[in-house]
Amino acid sequence: MPSYCAVFGCKNNSKYPESSRRQKELHLHKYVVKNHVTFLRFHSCNPKYFDVWTQRINRKGFKVTRSTKVCSNHFQYAQPFPCNPHPSLYLKGYSHIVDTPKRHPPTPQNFDDAPVPKKRRKVKKPTHHSVGVQVRPEDFNGSVCHDHIYTYAPETVTFSSDYVRHLEERIEQLGGQLEQVNTQLKDHQEEKRQYVKSKPKMTWLDIAHSDSLVKLYTGLPSYAVLQWLLCKLETGMRNLYYCQGNTSAEDTLWHIKNSTKPGTKRSQAVQDELLMVLMKLRLNCSEEDLAFRFGVSTSTVSEVLSTLIPFLSKELGSYVCWPTRDEVLKYYPQCFKIYDGVVRCIIDCTEIHIQRPSLEESNLAVYSQYKSNPTIKFLIGIAPSGAISFVSKSIGGSASDKQIVKMTNIVELFSEGDICMADHGFSVKDLLKKGVRLEIPPFQNNLPSTNQFTDKDNVRSREEANARIHMERAIGRLKEFRLMSGPVSLSMKDMMEDASVICAALVNLQPILVPLSR
Repeated sequence: MPSYCAVFGCKNNSKYPESSRRQKELHLHKYVVKNHVTFLRFHSCNPKYFDVWTQRINRKGFKVTRSTKVCSNHFQYAQPFPCNPHPSLYLKGYSHIVDTPKRHPPTPQNFDDAPVPKKRRKVKKPTHHSVGVQVRPEDFNGSVCHDHIYTYAPETVTFSSDYVRHLEERIEQLGGQLEQVNTQLKDHQEEKRQYVKSKPKMTWLDIAHSDSLVKLYTGLPSYAVLQWLLCKLETGMRNLYYCQGNTSAEDTLWHIKNSTKPGTKRSQAVQDELLMVLMKLRLNCSEEDLAFRFGVSTSTVSEVLSTLIPFLSKELGSYVCWPTRDEVLKYYPQCFKIYDGVVRCIIDCTEIHIQRPSLEESNLAVYSQYKSNPTIKFLIGIAPSGAISFVSKSIGGSASDKQIVKMTNIVELFSEGDICMADHGFSVKDLLKKGVRLEIPPFQNNLPSTNQFTDKDNVRSREEANARIHMERAIGRLKEFRLMSGPVSLSMKDMMEDASVICAALVNLQPILVPLSR
């Protein structure tokens, strides 16, 4: 739609901004350009000035709206300025004599008087929606030049020397304030560093006086057991090289010669590094929390965990072992003697909540319908004494109990005459060796069509529950290490197999679980 000037007697419009030369010649009489106008444009009204413009235009039954346009001829400076935003010239027609204003707006004398030109968008190519008409200054004879171009153009505004001096002083003042703020920031950062250095760091000695604190932070029953564990691991830990990606797996010269670790000294004592790892397993603290407690950087905590967790898994893996039949019979509680044979192991699965993977295929592999969350599963086996004797590798939560038994080698560890106890979800009788019996609680699918437990079934169910309850107690001890309860970040997932072995070994170092009389 073309834009028409709303002032009475003004016929200026933007109907033919892109017309041919002949069309422009035919419509020259439609344009009137006054001497104070450089670029003929059509300006709209700010909504808050609708009433003022309506009063100034003063046409019967006419009201200014958003679509109302007024050409540049009717403004003192050819466009609305903050100092004069309303039309004021030729409002009674072009035949009315008015004083011709200056072409440029007045030069501002101070910061407050500086006009702010109206913002305009750059138009790369004029279209039929354009409302601007460019006119050459030398053709101000009441008509429009033949080869004019319809576009927007910026206007030049000059500033006085006083105003420029005012801006320079303001810039200098702000620069001084910026330097002052930067100085204060550096002072605060230095204070923070000094506080971190002077803050008491957590060490091995902070928990040495209390067995309850040792139990809280490490999961071990007493400080004496903790000292014994340190004596066993100290020699190997002193010569460990921090894990730093794939290159750390390569053997170096000092590894081959079994000499002292080269390079800078460790930022922590060996005892404190061991305490840090045990606190990660026991409390599942974040790396930032451990870094703050021990007064080291987050990267140092990451290196210590990545190095010591695999090391402790190898060193303590021998405490999670499959006992022989004679070893099982040396400590055989009363609740298992009712079975005809030797209960070699009780098996069950435990799930750990992990962070949701971003890939859809990975998410499907670890999503557990039972937990309604992404999880990883471990197959746990305990001896009749309650000691953990088997820990499988981690498997995605979508796998069933029977699939996990099939993936592991636990069925190969049973001998003829052994009894494997499990929950009724483990229908793995076809996977066991010949001569190995599976004991599971009776459930409805195994009963005759009466769907009722007999007295014999009731007694058997109570006996099974009395024996299997120790499996739940062992998993409960394992879950006291909060890392085994989750949630576990994806960055820790690769170390969960080693962490599960360490936690199982620490559980086995606790007091015996099942008394002989039960």
